[in-house]
Amino acid sequence: MKFSSPALNAIRSREPACRPRWLALATGTLVGLAAALAGCGGGSGGSGFAGGIGAVGTVGGNGGGSNGSGDPAPVVPDTQQASAESRCKAFLGRTFDGATITKATFMPATDAVPEHCIVRGEMPKDLDFDVRMPTEWNHRTVFRGGGGFDGYLNVGYISDPAVSPVGSPDLPKRGYATIATNHGHDMIAKPGGSFALDEDMLADYAYASVPRVLVPAKSILRAHYGDSFANTKMVYEGCSGGGRQALMQAQRHPDLFDGIIARAPANAFTSQFLWYQKIGKQLAKPGAALSAAKIKTIGDAVYAKCDGLDGLNDRIIGKPEACQFDPVELACNGAETDACLTPAQVESAQAFYAPTSIANGRYVWPGFLPGGETAATWGASTSNLGGDFIKYMVAQDASVDPLLLDPAQYTARLDQLSAMLDAIDPDLSRFKAKGGKLVLWTGQTDWLITANNATEYYQSVVKKSGGQSAADEFVEYYTAPGVEHCNGGNGADKVDLAGPMFEWIEKGTKPSSSTIVATQRTVAAGATPASRPLCRYPQYPRYVGGDPNAAASFACTSP
Repeated sequence: MKFSSPALNAIRSREPACRPRWLALATGTLVGLAAALAGCGGGSGGSGFAGGIGAVGTVGGNGGGSNGSGDPAPVVPDTQQASAESRCKAFLGRTFDGATITKATFMPATDAVPEHCIVRGEMPKDLDFDVRMPTEWNHRTVFRGGGGFDGYLNVGYISDPAVSPVGSPDLPKRGYATIATNHGHDMIAKPGGSFALDEDMLADYAYASVPRVLVPAKSILRAHYGDSFANTKMVYEGCSGGGRQALMQAQRHPDLFDGIIARAPANAFTSQFLWYQKIGKQLAKPGAALSAAKIKTIGDAVYAKCDGLDGLNDRIIGKPEACQFDPVELACNGAETDACLTPAQVESAQAFYAPTSIANGRYVWPGFLPGGETAATWGASTSNLGGDFIKYMVAQDASVDPLLLDPAQYTARLDQLSAMLDAIDPDLSRFKAKGGKLVLWTGQTDWLITANNATEYYQSVVKKSGGQSAADEFVEYYTAPGVEHCNGGNGADKVDLAGPMFEWIEKGTKPSSSTIVATQRTVAAGATPASRPLCRYPQYPRYVGGDPNAAASFACTSP
């Protein structure tokens, strides 16, 4: 897949001229790919990926802290200042850089979160943001990306401990301050993609909200922490749509953040959503849909053929790129059963694995890796795939039938959307020149945004940077076998990347200089969570013997 579009040069040269709860695509599965796409847009890091990526530690010299992240010890602000509670409540009603503070809430410490101050701000039109400031601050701040079609605040920790946001775990508990925004609209007032009919709201969602919010958010942090805020580092982290937003900052606003963490990025937004429409059309053909039983047949065949490529049969394919599987192997030889595929079903299955071009080759999208089949909703609600994108962004008409629209007739609008929404420019020279660092991460059984998307973007950055050595100075890419969209799956989906990133931007210690260990976020009652070393691409975790649930039993190995 080449990362280009008719709008790429425009992206490089200028911002688009206009500036005028669905919780995301990140459910960790493609369950409801169709339903998801009907009311929500393609991935954007938190809203989607609802679920979270939890804790992880590092092994080796880059440890430190109870979670091994290397986080500095939190520092309590000067006790000679007014009490933390009164200082927090004093924000209410104040104005910072065009933002009005509508809420200022002091939260006493609980078992789940430390004592902290929550400040909510509002900006025109409907751009809201949230700043969370622990009393015992570690002098590190993370801007948390959103997800799906946004319209909510990915606050980083909420009252229900069973619901965790996507990204590095327990940031407030570890002393981090956090920032979040709804990206310019409220998902209740403007459900799904309906906000996009307003060009100002679309611009905020696409690219403008983060730099707008960051100005007052930094002023609030400075007012709260005083001189201790000076010279502190800031990191942006997001998954899916939040990963797109992350790369948008590196490409268009290279001076805003010291470090950027982009997980499973929906950066090729236009191609991604056009693919959703195209696969929806395929699955809507007579006899082409795939039942749950057929999907299980495909998944079982893939595991039988490729699970052992990493040295262990555990329903985690550690080396999916080496898996040579063609659905035609399951073609029915006689009467149709759940154990075989008809010609129309073979065609549908092949469409998931194969790269495709859309709008007469104007946009391209890579295929999915083998291994996440049973997480996909190949045959559910196909008429809704990509529906809101087509209706509200492309046709700008809510009455349009998404499956009947021909993208080739809307190339001018698609190019305009690409210029606003896509974050596919591999030229990160400005970001590198100012000392910025980038970490890319993706789950390899992600069947909402194929892992090949992140891989091909990384490869394009390496090439544009002048080769591997030059790219290694500022970007590292990690893949997580068995992990679905942002979290979930059979693999180790909980991993702290914020700690290693801050070690890199503060001390020059690359994340790859130590072993980063990921663990499973959710396991069955009484089960032992599996852990794995998080391997830097193109390496994969190969089983070398010992406890199959222990990271020490695996070695990152070159293919």
